[in-house]
Amino acid sequence: MNDPEGITPATRPDAFERIPGLFRRWELSQVLETGSDFHMEEAGSASDGTQLFAVYRRRTNRQEEA
Repeated sequence: MNDPEGITPATRPDAFERIPGLFRRWELSQVLETGSDFHMEEAGSASDGTQLFAVYRRRTNRQEEA
C-alpha cells in the first residue's frame, strides 16, 4: 500500500514491524485488518511460481490508543 507520507520499512524501520511469513495474494485478506497501516513488498516466488509478499504493519503509538 502506498504511504502518502513516504514512510516505509526502508525509510523508517523503527516505524514498522514485519509480520512473520511470506504471503500469497489470496492470503492477504487473512493478514490485513482495519485500523492499521501496512506496507507490502514483493518477496520472490514459491516453487510453483506464485508471487509472494512480505507484509509490514506500522507500529502504533500506545498513547494514541488510550
